Amino acid sequence: MSERIPREGGQGTVKRTGKLLAKESGLRATIGGEERSYVRCVIADLNDPTRQFECRVLDENDLPIAIGEPMTLEIVRAITDRRSGQVRFDCRWVR
Repeated sequence: MSERIPREGGQGTVKRTGKLLAKESGLRATIGGEERSYVRCVIADLNDPTRQFECRVLDENDLPIAIGEPMTLEIVRAITDRRSGQVRFDCRWVR
């Protein structure tokens, strides 16, 4: 099933559910001119575990989810690295 990724300022939300493969907590970055905390995660799609995506879960210092557990994220925006063609996502954790 293909899902549309909203552009910044676009309408609609896209949620992804997957299994947490890796996480790095306590990170900070300047995003949109504002210092924000985030957790870097790698998630495997529940329907197709070979599909994995890297994301930053914004405004979180840590997630109370263990490696291997399912989690749901709401995608805020997609970021494409033009050199490598890799797409990463800025997300919010859906509790």
